Order: sequence, then structure tokens, then C-alpha cells
Amino acid sequence: MTSTFFGLEIARRGLQVQQRALDVTGHNVSNANTPGYTRQDAVMATTTPFPVPGLYTPAGAGQLGSGVEISEIRRLRDGFLDLQYRGENEALGYWEARWNAIQKVETILNEPSDSGLGKVFEQFWQSLEDLSKNPESLAARSTVLERGKTLAETFNYLDRQLQSLQSDLDSTIKVKVDEVNSFARQIADLNQQIQKIEVTGQRANDLRDKRDLLLDQLSKDVNIQVREDANGMVQVSIGGRLLVEGDRVEELIAKDSNGDGFSEVLWKADNQSAQVTGGAIKGMSEMRDGLVSEIRGKLDKLAAVLGEKFNSIHKAGYGLDGSTGLDFFKTKDPATQISACNITANTDLEDLNKIAAAKPNGSITPPYFDKGDGSNALELAQLLKQVKIGDLGDTTFEDYYRAAIGELGVQGQQAKRMKENQELLVTQLDNNRQEVSGVSLDEEMVNMIRFQHAYAAAARVITALDEMLDLIIGRMGLVGR
Repeated sequence: MTSTFFGLEIARRGLQVQQRALDVTGHNVSNANTPGYTRQDAVMATTTPFPVPGLYTPAGAGQLGSGVEISEIRRLRDGFLDLQYRGENEALGYWEARWNAIQKVETILNEPSDSGLGKVFEQFWQSLEDLSKNPESLAARSTVLERGKTLAETFNYLDRQLQSLQSDLDSTIKVKVDEVNSFARQIADLNQQIQKIEVTGQRANDLRDKRDLLLDQLSKDVNIQVREDANGMVQVSIGGRLLVEGDRVEELIAKDSNGDGFSEVLWKADNQSAQVTGGAIKGMSEMRDGLVSEIRGKLDKLAAVLGEKFNSIHKAGYGLDGSTGLDFFKTKDPATQISACNITANTDLEDLNKIAAAKPNGSITPPYFDKGDGSNALELAQLLKQVKIGDLGDTTFEDYYRAAIGELGVQGQQAKRMKENQELLVTQLDNNRQEVSGVSLDEEMVNMIRFQHAYAAAARVITALDEMLDLIIGRMGLVGR
């Protein structure tokens, strides 16, 4: 038999449960715009009915319900969508890094423009054309020298800028590695907090939201694999090796292990190479060691072949003063070969009469050339525009440089297209996650009204029971007086 106050206990539980559900709804509404927040739901379940089955259970029509309770406050989140999102977010970080680096390379090369290397080549060629027509003109000779200096300085400038870009990418990689370590430490700390709470049977929903947000951010920097164990702690690995295990972290380090001046991502504990195959770190590493390095190499080759071929023709010619055998281009450091970083115009040519515009006239007695002859200058001009160079893949200087710019453009288009595609895909996946996990204010308002009415009904039950008890206690036994 139930007690007189049994109904009051049922109504009390109803009041408390509806109040708790309203609290959860208020928490959802308050965090509607909080990044990474997952909508929560108060799961209601009936309490143990009366009487409980047993050997001495009294006979009756059946069990009587004893009310309601909150069995769980759950997060409405789909782990499969998280897995998809982080995989595509990793690809987005990779293509964003490539696109940003390519944009910087394009800005440095600045092609096509009036200040790019292509235009400087064109102006140098034009000055040689003018010299071939007016070989005795000091103005034409001065223009050739100045254009040659400008060409060499442009090579120097481009190489410095590209080298600086490589250094910037290397520094950014170090920053990203530190960021990965920071994320890992925070995840490990949250693992520990979550375990302490959930070992008591509670659900650390808000802490789990913070941890998932960190995992989302981490996935953009580096390729990660995430697995949750039975204790609610996640294990995060990179290339099969654990970065986070429970409350322990194995950190990464960016270190120059090859002696080339650039950092490699290693495991701090044993200096083993980390298998970074995706994310922003991979994209920046490929740009630093791949595209930017290749562009520098092509500029070095262009400068070296230009110096060799141009000098061989120039040395065979004669200046106005009869000088011959002089190089037009030299290196800033005589101990090195001509390259983009050290090519410079020969300072001996400051005496403009030494610029070799004429070819030998075949005479065996002085003078060996004609002052009005500009055929050597014409051959130099043709070298820049018309002659196909075997060392450059059987192309002209102009075509070789254009091919390098064209390849850069193709890679830029690909990176931009892939970045935009990944942005759309990541946005779509995030929208899918929000449909499951995001807070809908309209839905929360409906829940608020629903719980409010249930609360009012439970309160009305207590009022009815109170009136019944008042009748029994205050008025029973007074009949007939």
C-alpha cells in the first residue's frame, strides 16, 4: 500500500525534472552563438514503479508509477560527421597554405608588369638592338650597361625575396608546430578533467565541447587520427604515433636536422621524423622545399646560362678602344659560379668604349674591327630573343622564363580552385553538424513552453493533493457536529 503522501512525491519529482529541463533549455539558449557548443537535451525516464517485484509483493491490479527523473543530459552530436569534417578541414589547411604561398611568389615575380624580369629582359634586348644600329653612340652604350645592371639587380632582388619567403615559411612552420603542441597540452588537460567528472557517472558535456573544438582546430594544422577510450579520454595520433594519450603529451619540434637551414618536423623525444602528410604544416613545407625552391633554381639556371652564353659572344667582340676578351656579366664573389643571387655587370665596362659591339673584320693587321660595326651587339640581341639554348631545354631565354611563369600560374589556379572547393565542402559539413548539434532558438522556445506547462501541471497536482489532505486532516470526523 502506498502512503498518503505518495502522490506528493510524484508531483515533487515532476516539478524538479521540469525545472532541470528548463535549466538545460536556458543553457542552450545562452550558448546559441558560442563556437563549438553542442546542443544538450535532458533525457527523461520513469522512476522505479511500486511495488517492486519480489517474494512478498502484495497482490494488486499492477504496478503504480512513482514519477520521473533525468536519466542523462546528453550532447546531440554525430561522431561520423566530426570525422568527415576534420578530414576535409585538414585538406583545407593544406590548400590554403599552398595558395597563400603561391600568391606571395606571384607578388614577388610580379608578372606580367612593367617591373617584372620579363620586362627587364625586353628592355635589355631593345638596348642591344639600338646599339647594333648606333655602335658609336655613347648614349646607346650607356643604356646597354644600365639595362644590364638592372637585369642583374633584378635577378638579385628576386632571389633575395624568394629566399626571404622560404625563411618566412620556415618560421611559420615553427609557429604551427608550437601551436600543435599547445593544442595537445590543452586536450590532455581536458582529458584529465573529463575523466575525473565522468568516473562519478556524470557527463562533462561542456568540457567535451571545448575538447572537440580544439580537435577541429588541430586538424587544420596537421593530419590527426582521433580515438576515444572507455574512460572518455581521446587518443590523438599523427602518422600512427601518439601525440596525446590520456593526460600525457609527446611533443613535436621543428629542427634543422639536415643542415640546409630549414626545419623538419620531428618528435621531440627521439628526433624521429614525424609523418606529417596533411594540413597547413604539410602545405607550407611543400611550398618552401618545392615550388619556391624550384623557382629559385630556375632563376639560378637562367642567370648562369645567360652569363655563360652572353659572355662568350661579348668576349669575342671588340670595343671602340679595341678592347676584347671582356666578360659582360660577373659574380659578386669570384669564388662562385654565376647565379641569380650574385650576378652583376662587369665594372670594367664603366668605360663605355669597352662594350664589345663589333665583330672581328678578319684583318691580320690593326685595326681588327670597324668602329661602325654593330654586328656583335646584334648577335647579343638575337641571343636573348631568337637563339634556342640546349641548356634551357632547347628554348629561348624568353620562352624558358615564360614557361616557369606559366607553370606557376597553373599551380596557382589549381591551389585556388582546390581551396575554394574545400571551403565549400567544409562549410557544407559544418552545416550538417549544425543541423544535429547547433542550437535552434525556435526549437528551444517550443521546449521552454512545453516544460513550463508541464511544471505548471505538476504544481497543480500538488495543489489538488494539498486540498485533499486538508480535507482529511482538517475536516474528517466533524460530520454531525
